[in-house]
Amino acid sequence: MKKSILAAAIAAAVAAPAVNANVTIYGKVHVSVDNIDGDMYNWPDEDGYRHDDSISDLDQWQVKSRASRIGFNGTEDLGNGLSLIWKAETTYDFADGSAWGSGRNAYIGLTGDWGTFLYGRHDTPYKMAYYAGGVEMMGDTIIDFGETGYLDSTYSRVRASNAIAYVSPNMNGLTIAAAIVPGEGNNFDKGTGLADNKFLVTAGYTMNNFTIAALYQNADFEDQDIDTVLLAGSYSMGNNTFVAKWGRTKDSYRDGTRATVWSLGAEHKLSKRSSVYVGYTNADENYQDDSMDGFSVGMIHNF
Repeated sequence: MKKSILAAAIAAAVAAPAVNANVTIYGKVHVSVDNIDGDMYNWPDEDGYRHDDSISDLDQWQVKSRASRIGFNGTEDLGNGLSLIWKAETTYDFADGSAWGSGRNAYIGLTGDWGTFLYGRHDTPYKMAYYAGGVEMMGDTIIDFGETGYLDSTYSRVRASNAIAYVSPNMNGLTIAAAIVPGEGNNFDKGTGLADNKFLVTAGYTMNNFTIAALYQNADFEDQDIDTVLLAGSYSMGNNTFVAKWGRTKDSYRDGTRATVWSLGAEHKLSKRSSVYVGYTNADENYQDDSMDGFSVGMIHNF
C-alpha cells in the first residue's frame, strides 16, 4: 500500500507542471509502402525540389514516412480577451526511426478578437491560400500534387523562417493573412522567386457527399510565364472517400505544356483518428521527356 501511494505521489508531481503549463502533445504517424517506376529527371526530395541534372531510371519499392510529425503547443490566458500562444513542431521519420528532422512550424505570439500576431517559423500567406480551397485532397500521399515536383504549385507551399505574421479573424468567411521575412532574401523560398510577380486563386464547393476544388496560379519571371491549373474532386460514402485529381503546368519559355499529372485515390476510415488508403499517380514532363508511375498503400494515425 505504501509503495502504491508513493508511486501515485511521484506521478502526480511529474504531471503537475505539464498540466499547469497548458501544454498539448499531438502528432501524426503517416507511413506508406510505395512502388515508383519511371525515368525521372532530377528526382525531387520530400519538399518537391530538384538539385541536379541527373536522370534516374527508377523501379523500386520503398517504405516512406510522409510528413509524420510530433508537436507541442500551448496557450495562456492573459485576461481581457488576450492570450499568449506558442507551438513547436518537428518531423519524425517513422520509416527509419530518425527523430527531430526538418523543422516545421514553431512560433510564439498573441491572439485575441482582433486576430493573431506571431513570429518564428510559419506557413507563408501563399501556402495558406494554396490549401484554403481544399484542392490538395489526400495531401502528403503519393497523389499529392507536389509529389513529383513537376507542377509549379509545389513552390508555393513553403514555410518561412524568421517570419513576422498576422492572421485576421474570420469575417463572414473571409480571412486575411500577411507576413514579412526580414533579412531573408531568397532564403525562405529556396530560390523559387516567390517574391516575383506571382498570384493564385482557389475555390471549393461541397454538395452533399461530393466536393470539387480548383486552383489557378500564374508566375511571371524575367524570361518566362508559367500557368498552373489544378482540379480535384472527392465523393464520400460511409467511411470511404474516393478522390480524383488532375494538374497541368504550361511554360511560355518551353513553348507549351510542361507537365501533366493525374491521380486516383481511395481512403477508408478505421476510426476518427486512423485510416488506410491506396493511391495511384501518373506524371509526364514534356521538356525532358520523362515520366513516372507511382502506386502506394498507406496508414495514418493522428494523436
